[in-house]
Amino acid sequence: MEGIASLAGKLAESPRFKGRVLPGEPLAPRTTMRVGGAATVLVVPDDAESAVYAACAARRAGLPLFILGGGSNVIVDDGGLDALVISLERLDAISCKDGLLTAGAGATFDGITEFCAAHCLKGLSSFAGLPGTAGGAAYMNARCYGVSASDLLESVSYVNLDEIKEEKNGPDDFALANLTKVYHNSVDEWAYKKSPFQSFRSLILSVVFRVEAVGMSGDNERAIRLENEGFREDRRNKGHFRAPSAGSVFKNDRRFGKPSGQLIDEAGLKGLVVGGAQIAPWHGNFIINTGSATAGDIKALVERARTAVMERTGFTLETEIIFV
Repeated sequence: MEGIASLAGKLAESPRFKGRVLPGEPLAPRTTMRVGGAATVLVVPDDAESAVYAACAARRAGLPLFILGGGSNVIVDDGGLDALVISLERLDAISCKDGLLTAGAGATFDGITEFCAAHCLKGLSSFAGLPGTAGGAAYMNARCYGVSASDLLESVSYVNLDEIKEEKNGPDDFALANLTKVYHNSVDEWAYKKSPFQSFRSLILSVVFRVEAVGMSGDNERAIRLENEGFREDRRNKGHFRAPSAGSVFKNDRRFGKPSGQLIDEAGLKGLVVGGAQIAPWHGNFIINTGSATAGDIKALVERARTAVMERTGFTLETEIIFV
């Protein structure tokens, strides 16, 4: 798209943007499923100010925009994304003060749980091994071993992109300080795999989690590392890392009485192959890339599973993964 290419040129030349501007950048390597085409333009801001500047510039110009976190829950279309894609991978700073851990939106949970171990902080071990980011966890209200992100979340710094109106000839005055808001957790605004940030187009910049400082000592550090590794080992034993995947494909619905993976298994679909994609032989709620999968293959398997479960039980499975 000509408008996106033009904006990319302006970002590359602007003193207000620090980071990389990458036209035609493949997106498959930036997702855990390893499928999909290229972005018209991918930008990788070095800091929050640059991320806000790029996002607001796209919104002002009326151009399509997509925010990419860890790519762990995203299936990119085989034709790619005709959009300005902003990767938040460089927004990965982590700090802690008075029991509040602040993580940039692009901070991975491997990085966060390592920081917790090194600083003797308890509370986030159930997220060890989760192939996602702090921003993604807040957006999706990630849930691991019975603990949701919202259970531990204190606040989120974000920009409401819906409030940035198209103004192609408007002044270049969008500033981080004027646009950034802080959301303070309100329990009644969250639900299973639902967050308030899904109700509008948001750019999450950082997330604050509550943790418990247990005192710096070798014994405490070893205990936290052991707890972290226990959750990683459980994920390994369940086959989370045997092949590229996007984790759980369907949400679990308590009304169905059984986990989605069990419903798919009982429909006889474990191991089903379409092209290079397969419903994992070891877990009915995983679709894996056996080496040559396309987004189309994955969509076909999703529909096969949804139809089979509906015909057998009357239940409609809801996807957790996002097709873009």
